[in-house]
Amino acid sequence: MSPLLVAGMLLVAAAPARPPAPARPAAETPRPAPEPPAAPRVATPDDTALLRALLWAARPAPEEIRAIAVEDLGLLGDPRALDSLATYLWDPNPRTQQAVLRAVALFQHPRAEELLGNVVRHPRMPDALKIQALNGLVFQRTVSARRTVQDAVTDSRLSSAVQNAARAVAAQWDAPPMTR
Repeated sequence: MSPLLVAGMLLVAAAPARPPAPARPAAETPRPAPEPPAAPRVATPDDTALLRALLWAARPAPEEIRAIAVEDLGLLGDPRALDSLATYLWDPNPRTQQAVLRAVALFQHPRAEELLGNVVRHPRMPDALKIQALNGLVFQRTVSARRTVQDAVTDSRLSSAVQNAARAVAAQWDAPPMTR
């Protein structure tokens, strides 16, 4: 999908919806004064930053630049970027894929948790990405994220390296808080 198309869709989705016009009765009633037209939605600095980061992440550039742009999407903290980050998980470059997981792990959002869990369960994702996604699930701190980690411990379809990483993450979850 074109980055400009994605940017336009984000702006349209963020625009406030207008209520539907009321149904007109059969008998003609006096018309109320027309409503003033709604002010056009002006892009905020947050929208501009998100759109710029999306464009930089989608640009064909050296892998270091794309990885930095993808990580910047996570640093913005705007959950609207999560769907775009999900598409970058399928980038052929492993460095970009790792940057996507680092960015997604920065969010505490149901969509971020869903993406991380999908990476863990996906049969064709490399083990290194699955382990990275497991480590990102720790920061979600939800019951469903914990269940995903516990399921990974016993899932026979996962490699032993991923199962061991899931055990380590589960142990982190159960660890008592550190006191000073």
